[in-house]
Order: sequence, then C-alpha cells, then structure tokens
Amino acid sequence: MNTENLNTQELETLRTLLNKMAGEPQTKIYIDPVNKMIDNIMDEFNFARVQNAMDHLNWKWVGEYVTIEMLREEARRLLQGAMFARLHEYKDEHWELGIHHCTGGFEATAFCNESKTKITGLELKFILNSWDESIED
Repeated sequence: MNTENLNTQELETLRTLLNKMAGEPQTKIYIDPVNKMIDNIMDEFNFARVQNAMDHLNWKWVGEYVTIEMLREEARRLLQGAMFARLHEYKDEHWELGIHHCTGGFEATAFCNESKTKITGLELKFILNSWDESIED
C-alpha cells in the first residue's frame, strides 16, 4: 500500500485501524500543528466551568439546555472556522490581526505568520461581559 497519496484524515484513520488490529494503545500523531493546537485547547479549556456559569445564569442556546458535549463541539467548530477564515476569507487583512469567530459566549481567534501561509496561534475565550469605547480622529 502506498501511503504517500493519503491525506491527513485518511492517514489518521489508517493508523487508528492498524492500532486496533494490533491491540496497541492509541497515541495521537500530528501531521498538522494546527490540529495539535486545537486538541490542546480542547484538553485544557475548562468546559465544566463554562457550563456551571451558564447553569447559574439559566443561559440556553436556542432554548435548549447546553451540555459539555455541545460546548466542546461548538468550540472546535469555532476554532476551525477562525483558522480557515484567517488563511482564506480574511487573508487580505493585516497579518497581525487575529480573526474571530464568535457565538454563544465563545470567542475563537486565529493568528497567522507574516506571509499569511500558516496559523501561528489559536485562542478560545468564554465571555460573559465586555465593553469598549474608542474615539475616531
């Protein structure tokens, strides 16, 4: 089998299947550092604290109680969306500007390198309140 023509997802699927057949413990192999950044955020972000705050505020999404799994799915979607937008839709924006994808209290931000060819940073926030003002010249 020639694995050189497989994309990242196909390689990950193949590795998962081979590990299951061999009975080896599964380890994550990262070909794309952005996926590693997203997984690290997903592992370290305190989704239980977010859910607790939402419970205390009786905060729902479209009238539905929000589970931790829903929070995790939406956070991952926003991170991936911000990353894609930074490198594609908003590629003409200044490279130092982070591109935000936000909804339901979450704010995901993606930063890129000066040549706008790769993501250099990702950030995930859950915001309860914010305020800013500015004076235009």
